Amino acid sequence: MRLATATSVLIVAGLLLGGCDTRSRRASARLRTENDDLKQKIDALTARQQELEATLADVEVNQGAQTGTLVDAPRLTMLAVAPLSGYEPGDQPRLDIHLTPTDGRRRPIQLHGPIEAQVLRPRPGDQPEVVATRTLTANEVRDAWRGGLFGTSYLVDVPIEAPSADVDGWVVHIFHRDLRTDRTLEATGTIAHHPSTGSP
Repeated sequence: MRLATATSVLIVAGLLLGGCDTRSRRASARLRTENDDLKQKIDALTARQQELEATLADVEVNQGAQTGTLVDAPRLTMLAVAPLSGYEPGDQPRLDIHLTPTDGRRRPIQLHGPIEAQVLRPRPGDQPEVVATRTLTANEVRDAWRGGLFGTSYLVDVPIEAPSADVDGWVVHIFHRDLRTDRTLEATGTIAHHPSTGSP
């Protein structure tokens, strides 16, 4: 009798613990969803604030020459190194750096102004080493626009020396002067080197 009672207690305890575990997983999933939603809202508000700041800078640069329509026009707020970027081996190895500019609503927007690209090689325990640079004029940036199946981007190809076997990848820094607002935007990304395949 005592054995049966003990068994029943264990079964009930197991059911209770299982129910608690299920409720806990549901609560965790709900919290993750709410956290993702809040992050998206914060990102959207931050982008909108950056666009308003860019609009103000545009108005100040042009000394009131803006009309109401132009004041409401989209402005560049963010520049990012796209995942499409990669290392291209061959007789003249290079890094193909793809840049994606967006406005305050995270929509694609055109670039107007020069770009400077710096390629750095990380060094453990020391400052990164600049191994290559390239500067594009405003006209060259205009010609750097690319479109395709993966969306639109601006391509900055930077010739580099063939990496040694101990090089895992590079860090790239981008500086863009927006001629509309006279603001400088920066972007940073990493590009991996895969010696076994020669592709990113």
